Amino acid sequence: MRNKVTKVEIEFIDTYLINADILYEDVRVEIVDHVASEIEYRMSQGDSRGFYEIFKEYMVEHKAVLVKENSRSFNWRIFKNVTQQFLKNLYSWQVIVGSIVCFWVFENIYSFFHVESAMGSFFPTFLMVTVMFIPLMVFRKKKFSFIGNFGILVTVFFSLNYYIIPHIKEPSLLYYIYLGLMAIFFAGSLKTMISLVVFYKKRFQVV
Repeated sequence: MRNKVTKVEIEFIDTYLINADILYEDVRVEIVDHVASEIEYRMSQGDSRGFYEIFKEYMVEHKAVLVKENSRSFNWRIFKNVTQQFLKNLYSWQVIVGSIVCFWVFENIYSFFHVESAMGSFFPTFLMVTVMFIPLMVFRKKKFSFIGNFGILVTVFFSLNYYIIPHIKEPSLLYYIYLGLMAIFFAGSLKTMISLVVFYKKRFQVV
């Protein structure tokens, strides 16, 4: 008696969720894994029916909850995972080296344009927006909920720059602390976004 869901059956679950208007790819991946695990659990407990019978029964019982959670707990789970990954990446050698390089680049750019100029407010935000477009360029029409969450972070990032920059004098301790934090945040965001793109690219190849 098998207790594993096949690749074809996973594709069937994915297609079913698309037809149920669960269009965010990352949210759907979470739900597909959740549903597949529940079906495998029932199989391991001795349910001898076929996949489609178990799936149909499970969705009759849980579809309303899954669709509702589509905009709640699964979205929150993804946001939490992305945040944890971002914080973990801050200790990676790529982010440490990238932060040093970014600090040097930012310092040279601000030395040329001056931090209090309009460029000072929009430059870091422009960089964050380019990071946000990475999955859009890779996956084209596919939708991801974490992009929207990242957009919120970009808005907060811009607001902080807009209100803090006018009070910064260059060179000063606050000026170098600001450059350092901006460099770390940008390098960490870039590393996290690339990691997410690689993860979902591999995940879709498996499915």
